Formats: sequence, C-alpha cells, structure tokens
Amino acid sequence: MKGKIAFVLGAAVGYVLGTRAGRERYEQIKRGAQTVWNTPSVQRGADAVREAVGDRVDRVKASVVRAGRSAFSSFTGGDDAGRGGAEASPNDAVRRAAKREEEPGGAV
Repeated sequence: MKGKIAFVLGAAVGYVLGTRAGRERYEQIKRGAQTVWNTPSVQRGADAVREAVGDRVDRVKASVVRAGRSAFSSFTGGDDAGRGGAEASPNDAVRRAAKREEEPGGAV
C-alpha cells in the first residue's frame, strides 16, 4: 500500500512540476515567435504576400463566378451568360425546362 501512495504522490508532484516547466517553455517560445513576427523585415514580407494573394483571390473569384454563370446557362439552356446569369430567377429556368419538354423532340 505504501508503494502505491508513494507512486501516486510522485506522479502528482511530477505532473505539477512538468506542467509548470512546460508552460514556462511554451511562454518563452511564444515570446520569441512574437518578437520575430514583429520585426520590420518579416512584416514587409507578410504585407507583400497579403497583397499578392489578395489580387489573385479577386481574379479567381471573378473567374469562378463567370464559370458558374456559364454552367448554369448551359444547364438551363438559356442565354444568361450575356446578361449576368445570376439575375435570372430559378423560376425562369423551370419555365424554360418545361417549355423544352413541350416541344417536339424535347426532353422527356
């Protein structure tokens, strides 16, 4: 029984000391990383990356919107790509699909 109590007590003391040392080391690493992050050269590099990525994000977003409009137009059979596509209501697409079904040789 003495052995079990000594083991639990030793484990508890080790845990407390380990967590204190671990937390102190974590704070030390965190302070070092913040010091490096706040240097002017790192901030210049981060700003350059933000600018480059920001420009590309806008171009990619515009390209995705155009592709989506084109796909929607192809799917619905309408000419929505020329007038914005997103301005057409979903009901318009349903009406066009129903109209195609009524035409001879249309989809069933």
